Amino acid sequence: MNLMKDYKGAPLLNVGGAGSQALRRAAARIGTPYAYGGGGPAGPGRGFCDDGNGFLRGRCAVSSTVGFDCSSLVQYAYWPHTQLPRTAAAQYQATAHRPVSRGELRPGDLLFWVRRDGFIYHVGLYAGSGQVLHAPRTGRQVEVVPLDSAMPAGDYRGATRA
Repeated sequence: MNLMKDYKGAPLLNVGGAGSQALRRAAARIGTPYAYGGGGPAGPGRGFCDDGNGFLRGRCAVSSTVGFDCSSLVQYAYWPHTQLPRTAAAQYQATAHRPVSRGELRPGDLLFWVRRDGFIYHVGLYAGSGQVLHAPRTGRQVEVVPLDSAMPAGDYRGATRA
């Protein structure tokens, strides 16, 4: 929550538009725990474990955690103005027709990362100044970090506008 003050009322977030509104809504959740499968339009929720997801040091950590995963945070941030689907891959599919180049990023744009097999595995919100607001993984919290270090740089797929 210490980072919240950096985004609350910052000039970057006082510009209009759905993206800036979504970013402000997500910024209010900085510090919320990551919960694989948790959260949705109404806010944080309990997660679950499957196929290796949600485990921390061999234990299912998210089934007792109330929080967001990456895509539920983005879905929550935009709801109800823009009703995005639940998963990162589905959010990419829903917005891929509005690609945004890295030089044209605006606050609230959706940023995506992809595995080698082409599966979109992560989404975050562009926070301005080369930063991304996202829910990174089990054991971490919603945070703002440099875009180039949010996920492996080689996995960055691109950005879209909701």
